[in-house]
Amino acid sequence: MSRFYITTPIYYVNDKPHIGTAFCTIAADTLNRYHKLFGDETYFLTGTDEHGQKAAQAAEKRGMTPQAHCDDMVQNYKKVWDEIEIDYDIFFRTTDDFHKKAVQSCLQELFNKGEIYPNEYEGWYSVSEEIFYTEKDLVDGKSPQGREVTKIKEKNYFFKMSKYQQALIDHIEKNPKFIQPDSRRNEVLGFLRQPLGDLCISRPKSRMSWGIELPFDKDYVTYVWFDALLNYATAVGYQQPDKA
Repeated sequence: MSRFYITTPIYYVNDKPHIGTAFCTIAADTLNRYHKLFGDETYFLTGTDEHGQKAAQAAEKRGMTPQAHCDDMVQNYKKVWDEIEIDYDIFFRTTDDFHKKAVQSCLQELFNKGEIYPNEYEGWYSVSEEIFYTEKDLVDGKSPQGREVTKIKEKNYFFKMSKYQQALIDHIEKNPKFIQPDSRRNEVLGFLRQPLGDLCISRPKSRMSWGIELPFDKDYVTYVWFDALLNYATAVGYQQPDKA
């Protein structure tokens, strides 16, 4: 018997589920059922990504608080997944207290080790993508995906992502099955072989307050992707003492 951890993306709550989210979730559910059919042990996660500017703006348009908006939107996902009989083990929400505490614990640990540092930053910000771009990244004054951007200059906190560039390349090359299929492995390696800067992992509350507060600076919340991507780890015990 083998063990498999199967996940969908966790979906943004700025809109209701649609054919794209259903397609992805059904594909994951099919894989989950396939492994269970042959006696494998599986753990299937789906859920919602609830922090960040897009969620805050969607809540504002509805005249609701961000938390009330998220609580309402989550029910749409649960209802649809129940109707099409998605057999998930956990519906993960990034606003769950145990996840917020885990994210803050991770941030504090990285900060204590010197892996996170403050710096002044100037760049072009896409609200819809929640990503900063440099001038050279823009295409006709917009993001590479054609979205509107706004120039922003502010102090933020950065994770030393560039420090791990070569170590990641070495690990992937020495472990060819680490990323599958080969096309995706090559895609990741292609990205990692380009210049890799450090990652901005904060947003000032003065600009965007809907997020998990940085434990070492109360005037900032963490970047939504830093928060959201950790869900796949916190769901299975990362920074959870009772699951150690």
